[in-house]
Amino acid sequence: MSEKKQIEHQGIVEHADGEHARVRILSQSACASCHAKGVCTAADLQEKLIDASCDRNYAPGERVTLVGESKLGLQAAWWAYILPLFLMMTTLIATYTLTNNENLAGLLALGILVPYFLIIKLFNNKFFKTFSFTIKPSTE
Repeated sequence: MSEKKQIEHQGIVEHADGEHARVRILSQSACASCHAKGVCTAADLQEKLIDASCDRNYAPGERVTLVGESKLGLQAAWWAYILPLFLMMTTLIATYTLTNNENLAGLLALGILVPYFLIIKLFNNKFFKTFSFTIKPSTE
């Protein structure tokens, strides 16, 4: 039987209301843990707030572990990056082929993103249910 790969992040509960909690995590790039990060301008370390579902009440300040399925990361990349790029390129090529006008093709290629992301915003609740983290008590 294949084992599901999971993404885990340690965090601290900021706010909890029973079924949902907001958790603060420390997100860092690979170079943030490098010994030369003090002299490098590429080091990236930032805090993020993540909304997650939980099965019990957590107190603010409690240390927890956020758990999500790694396959959801690929789905999120599809919706956020790959599909919009495909729509832009298709619009750009089709418009330029039909009109031979670079300015119009460029504007429409960028303009196609407005309705796309408005539709994504309309389905925000569905995406929240699909791309959600769950919380478990931290083992640290």
